[in-house]
Amino acid sequence: MEPPLSLLRLLQAGLERRRQQGQYFSLVPSASQQGLVDFGSNDTLCLRSNDSVRKRFLNELEANPNFPLGAGASRVLGGSDCHVMELERYLADYHGAEDSLFFNSGYEANMAIYGSLPQRGDAIVHDEMIHASIRDGIRAGRASIVQSFEHNDVASLGQLIDNITKSSPAILGGSQTVFVALESIYSMEGDTAPVTEMLAKVKSILPAQNFVFVVDEAHSTGIVGPQGSGYIRHLGLEREAIIQMHSYAKAPGALGAVVICHPMVKDFLTNYGRNFIYSTGPTFPTIATVRACVETLRGEEGQRLRQQLQNRVRMFHEFVTRHPHWNAVKRSGVLSIPTLNSKNVDEFHCPVVPLITSTGLCRSLQEESLQHGFLTHGLHFPVVPRTGERVRLVIHAGNTTEELHNLVNMLMAWASKKVSAITRRRTSL
Repeated sequence: MEPPLSLLRLLQAGLERRRQQGQYFSLVPSASQQGLVDFGSNDTLCLRSNDSVRKRFLNELEANPNFPLGAGASRVLGGSDCHVMELERYLADYHGAEDSLFFNSGYEANMAIYGSLPQRGDAIVHDEMIHASIRDGIRAGRASIVQSFEHNDVASLGQLIDNITKSSPAILGGSQTVFVALESIYSMEGDTAPVTEMLAKVKSILPAQNFVFVVDEAHSTGIVGPQGSGYIRHLGLEREAIIQMHSYAKAPGALGAVVICHPMVKDFLTNYGRNFIYSTGPTFPTIATVRACVETLRGEEGQRLRQQLQNRVRMFHEFVTRHPHWNAVKRSGVLSIPTLNSKNVDEFHCPVVPLITSTGLCRSLQEESLQHGFLTHGLHFPVVPRTGERVRLVIHAGNTTEELHNLVNMLMAWASKKVSAITRRRTSL
């Protein structure tokens, strides 16, 4: 059926705006199917095509030859079979919690958390760099106060909550709750949240301890913590007032997500999370894939891949800092790498590397990367500030020494050309 002309005109205008803003998306195949080296996907441990995962998955299917292909219903209408309930117990144990609730995606999990848990009179304070799924969940919710604090700034968080207590007697008195929304690893910045320090600050301001931290662990699941169980377990904070959201679609290489929480929180999400209630439950193949991935993460193969990933990130850092052109490039401001040589937690290096370019040069670097056979992703204004345009690089455990060396050489050659062009323009004035 052909849509009406009135609708087509509006759609065309909307798509054109996206193109002009550098926000237009198209459906593209994976790096391997394009013949490119993968520095763009979130498959940091390369488990998506790992033989150990595949073998465990097939063994799970063989052990359950009569498995149903579909869930058949919503989780609250008969779609909670023994397999998904066993998976939730298994994942709760893995992440060091009392209980968990499985969702079809991290987006759905965040929508349920923020759309149902905060009540009228409650406050949500969030890092200014939180993910779009958290923002959408907050918009769908009922919190009376929603305010942001400066990225990873403990003092800014403390000042914000202090101000809220002065304007809300209910929060000061402990009858309403403050939700603190964070990400463990920020997907655009490649840095980690100072959760320990933030917890201490909030505890010192709220005498009734009427707060809960909600930490999105999407980019830390699998790559940090005991057996890859996440950043909160790495910090030893799993017994604190923290709700965790773990995605299995990134480093674990599977699909779906889980909310790690108190049993009553799970019960409330089951009853008030509209997107959970009105969505069909996960299929058995999805459950088997998640189980296979987590079992691999908990074993020797998972530990080997985590160590290999850290080795590759350190290698990239060394190749950059030892390159003969790096100091000149760094001084010019054409290209900066904020995470370079930064150790986030106990020598942990984040595989997400933002390559910050001078204003207007992001698209050029992305195109140069593609021409050299590297899959990366450019982020332009208004997605990021004009002064923060960047190419987002994601390093993988499977990236070879040669690939990393070639990538760094390409970056330095591109940046050096831009520095020379700027110098020529300045001399001609």
